[in-house]
Amino acid sequence: MTALAPPSAVSVLVAHGAMMRGAADGSVGNAAAPAVGTEGLYVADTRLLSRWILEIDDSTFWEVGSVREPGRRHTALSPAARRNQTHDLVAFRTQELNAGGLTETLSIRNLGREPITARLQLRAGTDFADQFTVRTDGRTFDLSGATSSLKLLDDGSLTFDYTHTFGGRTFEAGLHLTASTRPSVSPEPEAGRFVGAVLSWDLPLAGGETKTLTIAALSVGDSRPPAPTPAGSAADGSAGAVDPLARQSLKDLDSLLMPCPVQPALTIPAAGLPWFLTLFGRDSLLTSMLTRAERPQLLGDVVRALAATQGTVYDPLRVEQPGKMVHEVRVSELAQLGAVPYGRYYGTVDSTPLFLMALGCLDDPVLLRELERPARAAVEWILGDGGLWDTGFLRYTPDPNGLLHQGWKDSFDAVADADGREPAGAIALAEVQGYTWRGLQECARLAAEQWGDQAWADTLQQVANELKARFRQEFWMEQHNFPALAVDGDGWQVNALASNAGHLLWTGILDPEDARAVTSRLLREDFFTGWGIRTLATGQRYYHPMSYHNGSVWPHDTMLAAEGMAAYGFLADAERVADGMREAAMHFGNSLPELFGGFSRADFPVPVQYHHAGSPQAWAAAAGLAAVRLTGGANAAVGGYSGAPGTTVPAATPANTGPAETVGSAGW
Repeated sequence: MTALAPPSAVSVLVAHGAMMRGAADGSVGNAAAPAVGTEGLYVADTRLLSRWILEIDDSTFWEVGSVREPGRRHTALSPAARRNQTHDLVAFRTQELNAGGLTETLSIRNLGREPITARLQLRAGTDFADQFTVRTDGRTFDLSGATSSLKLLDDGSLTFDYTHTFGGRTFEAGLHLTASTRPSVSPEPEAGRFVGAVLSWDLPLAGGETKTLTIAALSVGDSRPPAPTPAGSAADGSAGAVDPLARQSLKDLDSLLMPCPVQPALTIPAAGLPWFLTLFGRDSLLTSMLTRAERPQLLGDVVRALAATQGTVYDPLRVEQPGKMVHEVRVSELAQLGAVPYGRYYGTVDSTPLFLMALGCLDDPVLLRELERPARAAVEWILGDGGLWDTGFLRYTPDPNGLLHQGWKDSFDAVADADGREPAGAIALAEVQGYTWRGLQECARLAAEQWGDQAWADTLQQVANELKARFRQEFWMEQHNFPALAVDGDGWQVNALASNAGHLLWTGILDPEDARAVTSRLLREDFFTGWGIRTLATGQRYYHPMSYHNGSVWPHDTMLAAEGMAAYGFLADAERVADGMREAAMHFGNSLPELFGGFSRADFPVPVQYHHAGSPQAWAAAAGLAAVRLTGGANAAVGGYSGAPGTTVPAATPANTGPAETVGSAGW
């Protein structure tokens, strides 16, 4: 047997779409190897730095102090020494990320009385690795056509260049390294794709003197300063929030804000660390809807970004169809060369109805007029290629070359019966029908109020009404008093008891008594761990508390259900769920991860980590804000519960006394 070592601690810095993974002292890699695992500085999914090691007087320097802010790290470094040994040098290191890369400021101080000369060396290098080549998912790629080179320019700066030709396409990348004081440069031996150099400075320091050196490592052609702080947020990302969970959730969210890959003037929330720093249709929409009170500017930019990437042609490789909304957008090497289909990949069934739901949250008439055409195209896709007219539901066909399953639970085993039977044919997921129903209703309202087309409004409302009735008839499992996870292409219910039902509460598609039944069922011990709602109830064939989608707890999934409970008037139940999530967050330093283990409080006294969970994660941060709102958000950045347009929530409703008169979606 081969023992698998636990993942080593990695310090991560992220801002504006750039990510730096390395040691806590700010270094990346080591002197003996060109690259270490997944460490590096990544911009646009490309590793621009795989080695970044600071050496002072050939001594080992220890981190003796550290302060982290969104996108910025301040580190104090002191030479390694014996207990009673004194050194005269101390270094203060500030690293700051922007959309183009890294800017580092080094301040070296002589603490003694006598003059000394400090010798600084920076080992810098890159392999320009695409993030898909360093992720641990077993894929390999033909990189034989790739070449790297190093150039020393007349001004003392360095340029690392990379070219890869594959399948008749060429990808080029470059890194420009500059310093405020000209260095001595010694190229290091090339090793495959890796090219590197040692930069050296001799800094004379009088007694008590400090000298400062600034070094920038930016993508070639990019000299951008740090992006401005997003409107509505404070410099520390907390926007004045007093509640610790609200404050940290806002910091996590703001650290993930980045220029849209296809329209840099737009600011979008990247899905999360480490490998999802880009536009994701589903993730960006859900995040911006859940945080529209705290970050109101995001939703408009996200829907504009999705309109700009909406499908226009039929492309089976990318699962693109006219009117369909994109799943993810990548601009890295393998995406541009076509080695992976994710340059613009449309393998999602829910981004399109979520886009229509998002339009219902907008109140800008100019923007809504701009989005009428994309909205009409989205509706046509839902009715046509999406399958609503022909099959009665919005469906997806598994993509063996991309994502087999195309809802939010997109792992290979996420859709199966309670006994493990795999579904057949085109699959209709329960929550997707809820999104579709709500999206059609919102579009019908906008057609009447904003777009001057009452006839279309009436048609859409009729389609929505029929979908709701059909959904109840085909999805409801009378023996469980609960909706099926899905209906497959043969018309069979996929009878797993899954958390997807909580999204139905959020959309408002359920009748009041069914909503009461779903709420009650999600709070039973086989679903509710005390921290959150399991993605799959215990006792079923694929249940596993440490699986990705079959028994773990996802904060956003849990909090969508809680917001839906509140919208139906089950406020005590919603608060119980939100309280559990707040307590779980405390054990994660108030930085909720993508997911955590589905163990109950009786199993273990604290939430169990899922090793590969992304953190920060945009919709997990949004879940933290939702938990604050539902448990008395007066001390959050923007307090209080906020339902969707048309939603009526009583000021105080005893638990399980019935829904509000007008039922709708909470939190979007």
